[in-house]
Amino acid sequence: MIWIISGTQDGREIGAELADREMSKPEAERREILMTVVSQYGKVLAQHEGLDIEVGRFKKEDMIQVIREKGISLILDASHPYAAIVSETASAACEETGIDYVRYERAEYPLPDYDKLYHAKDEFEAADLAGILGESILLTTGSKTLSTFVHAKALQGKTIWARVLPLSSVIKMCEDLGMKAKNILALQGPFSYEMNLAMIHDYHADVMVTKNGGLVGGSDTKLKAAMDAGISVIVIDKPKAKITGVPIFDTVEAVLNYMEEHYGFHKEPKSN
Repeated sequence: MIWIISGTQDGREIGAELADREMSKPEAERREILMTVVSQYGKVLAQHEGLDIEVGRFKKEDMIQVIREKGISLILDASHPYAAIVSETASAACEETGIDYVRYERAEYPLPDYDKLYHAKDEFEAADLAGILGESILLTTGSKTLSTFVHAKALQGKTIWARVLPLSSVIKMCEDLGMKAKNILALQGPFSYEMNLAMIHDYHADVMVTKNGGLVGGSDTKLKAAMDAGISVIVIDKPKAKITGVPIFDTVEAVLNYMEEHYGFHKEPKSN
């Protein structure tokens, strides 16, 4: 069995493609594929024939237990590009159990030359910077770090617009943080240029906080809209996972080719 740690749309696509390749084989020759995600919503999105999908967050000892109990021979880490701790944990678990580790990490979007673009090393620095740069802050970084912005001293008295997933659990979390309903923008992305621009204008945002989630994550349309609107942009830089000596790929095609070449996930030729 192989284990795919999925945290992105690309991870789901990789898992679905590998499952399709296995399902094309005779049943006796198919390998089982475990895919783990961090939420029930992620599980719904990842549903695909040939994938055994489980929800959970794993410490190293949990990963080691799963590896041994399920007979995992390989972890394909397609976790979120900003989830460096997940990659470090998975790599360490593989090293300790002696199994293979492969990392897929979505390529970043080349940031434009823009005089109102600022970098922050984390959400704490981003919150402090946002408080200096503006009064109406559009957060496009999800719900995971929302509490940092809500509680930041630099943002007290400022208006925060939180763009988050439209899940009851996420909306409840926003409410528990004291956010008003009008400031909770519960929508599923990625968003078009026009949608981003409309939000900036409608909510009179003068600062956008974002991550460099690559093209799949909609970084291009967010940045273009912010630049055309002339507002400040704070990009939280991607943390660097401390892993070395392992195969790392930044395109879906490359990781699929590697899986085909080294692990026999062959794509069946199309019949005429």
